[in-house]
Amino acid sequence: MFKRWLAISASAIILLIFVLPQTALAAANISVDAEAGFANKVKYESGVPIQFTLVNNGDNFSGDLVLGYSETYSLGAGISVPVELAEGETKTIQVAVPGLSDMMSMGNASRSIFLYEGSWEDGKQIEVKGDKNLTPSFYSPSSLFLATLTENSDRLLQLSKVAPTGSESTQVFHLNQMNRFALPTEAMAWETIDHLLIDEFSFSDLPEANRNAIMQWVRQGGSLVVGSTENIQAAMGELSEDLPLSLGEPVQLAVPGLEKELPAFQASLNEGAEALLTQGSAVLAAKKQMGAGSITQTAFSLGDSQVSSQQGYAEMMEGLLPISISNQQFNQGQSTLEYMSYEVGNVNELFESFAVSKFWTVAIVFFYIVLIIPVLYILLKKRDKRELAWVIIPAIAVITSIGLFAVGAKDRIANPQIQQTGFFKVDTDGGLNGYYMNTLLSNKGGNYQFTAPSSTSMTSLLNNQFSEASPQDGAILERQASGNQLTMRNMRYWSVGSILGQSYIENTGDFDVQLKVENKQLTGTVKNNFPFALEDVSIWTGTRIMSLGNLNPGEELAVNAKVQSDILASISPISTNYAYQQIQDKEELETARKQTILSASYNQMQADDSSPYVIAYTKDAIVPVSLKDQRASVSAMNLVAQPFSPETTLTGELDLPAEALTLKVAAANPSTYFENVAPDPYLYYLDGGQIEMTYQTPKALQLDKTEWQTLEISRGNTKGEVAIRNLSTGELEKIEENQSALTKNLTDYISKEGVVNFVVDANTDGNAPEITLPKIKLKGVVAP
Repeated sequence: MFKRWLAISASAIILLIFVLPQTALAAANISVDAEAGFANKVKYESGVPIQFTLVNNGDNFSGDLVLGYSETYSLGAGISVPVELAEGETKTIQVAVPGLSDMMSMGNASRSIFLYEGSWEDGKQIEVKGDKNLTPSFYSPSSLFLATLTENSDRLLQLSKVAPTGSESTQVFHLNQMNRFALPTEAMAWETIDHLLIDEFSFSDLPEANRNAIMQWVRQGGSLVVGSTENIQAAMGELSEDLPLSLGEPVQLAVPGLEKELPAFQASLNEGAEALLTQGSAVLAAKKQMGAGSITQTAFSLGDSQVSSQQGYAEMMEGLLPISISNQQFNQGQSTLEYMSYEVGNVNELFESFAVSKFWTVAIVFFYIVLIIPVLYILLKKRDKRELAWVIIPAIAVITSIGLFAVGAKDRIANPQIQQTGFFKVDTDGGLNGYYMNTLLSNKGGNYQFTAPSSTSMTSLLNNQFSEASPQDGAILERQASGNQLTMRNMRYWSVGSILGQSYIENTGDFDVQLKVENKQLTGTVKNNFPFALEDVSIWTGTRIMSLGNLNPGEELAVNAKVQSDILASISPISTNYAYQQIQDKEELETARKQTILSASYNQMQADDSSPYVIAYTKDAIVPVSLKDQRASVSAMNLVAQPFSPETTLTGELDLPAEALTLKVAAANPSTYFENVAPDPYLYYLDGGQIEMTYQTPKALQLDKTEWQTLEISRGNTKGEVAIRNLSTGELEKIEENQSALTKNLTDYISKEGVVNFVVDANTDGNAPEITLPKIKLKGVVAP
């Protein structure tokens, strides 16, 4: 009987071990098809949509789909999407990630797509069929990505020929003509698009979620380009109030660069708009800022056959569709967040509480030594109780250790600590657009959850990109109705972890800048229209920081300072070595945070505006990222910056040295690597190949009243060939002499926008890879 019972029990155990798991696995028969970006094309360093198509050939399923992704070697996370699938159901799910790259860490690079029954936290991983990895084609940040909304893609075939200076390739996506592709409903997914063109398409007919995503993308820095039609006000819906042109009667107009006249509308500029293309008094195209982005409108239809079929259409569109990449001379080849991860991170991950009081440490140790050796010895010997030393000495040692622990840990036990450091540019609508880094010092082990609105992205700094862990093992990002949630997983006791991202903060405020330059004297006022206090308010011009003082909300500072020229130079890079220096105290830590974020901000600021800036720091935690269900001690240091154009009364002779001009450098081909050797803005490390460099006159200069007389060129010790571009012929003319001056036909070399273009064909080697770029000086006369 016993043997029979034993046999039945063994059979039941075998059934539980082998049969039931096989049944569970068979029930979850799900295949996954995954595509990244647009037409499976992805641009490095920008947000992209990810589309999953799931087919359930088994029983009902409820769980989480997790994608592990890396933005760079140092940044990445996992994104989790809840999945509910009925038996036999097919479902398409689209999410957005803040960036995607093929720079995977040393973790599970063979797989990035996972499915969990239940939840990713405590559920069971289920094997899936189909795609286990994303396999997109990757493109350089200097590639031009154009997207269109049009009823007929044939109308815009010539867009593929658009090739602005500095672009490596042009990709065109006719979104509403693409099979099995849903328009993104998250602004982040649109980041990879440089320009969205609307050609006789009703924007107002799009679903609300799509419209909101596109409008938020524009406010955060996107570019929308619209052609004109008779019913454009109705077609553009909510965006009609932000259009740069008011249309009149239909007319036939000649367009610069096109051979024949084309059907267009009489147009006038709306408030806040600037003309981009004109013919006589007729405005043919204009741009208007919308938040940190812009809307460009033409006075004609973009895809009308009488327009798009003409020779010169692609060249005309190049002027309206500039490639929106930052000048990479200061942190060449890296995204802003990657640069911040170490340049700012090395300082931001140092907490004030790491510093232990030397006085109290020495005092406790001194007390311990004095008490143990002379005092205890004398007392015990006097009382003849020396055997008690075996109890007293360990007790005092424990008390001393507790004292030392209390001195070092008093600021770390109660709450987690966060250091927030970021930089933000003020846009024309009073919004703040920029980047931030939040570093957490834990007060216990476990998971920590950060929440943020949809206008603020979050990604995790990988603690060690050479570890065997996958990105999703360190952090999981989840989309929620009210925003986003990022869970930093399995943090150790008193450990440090960082999240980084981009944030757009609407309707925050601005600086009211009323400044004038006359006789090399800068005068006027700067007012704080932000709801928070500002310290170290300064003017950044060239490499000079002119300190003005501190400002509370609503306060105003008077400015009266001597400057080097009647034209304030645009900003130049300011380097810092704080990331690699020993920081001794709280004051040095605060200074280091300011300097590293100022250095990191240059690339973003200079790419958008060739202007001087008003800058200041606030200790308010303005980034809308917070710990969920926990109180944290927050130390914030955020840079706020706003470009400005001071009033000038410049007339008569004009002398502009290279330092007063804006220098931009770009690789002429993909194989060229270059890097600025700061703090000298003209000294470069160059690994062979060609670079293109441009000098741009300051915005404050009225070019229509300026007559150029001399263009002086100094080659210095530039190795290789230097050539200046002749705008009339399009040819490059070599500069042979170390010092030369052009005095004739200067409009052949200086564009009407005030740009001078050079190509340097460098001749460097491994022993001497540095070169000094050629400098110029412009001389002329400004009419009253």
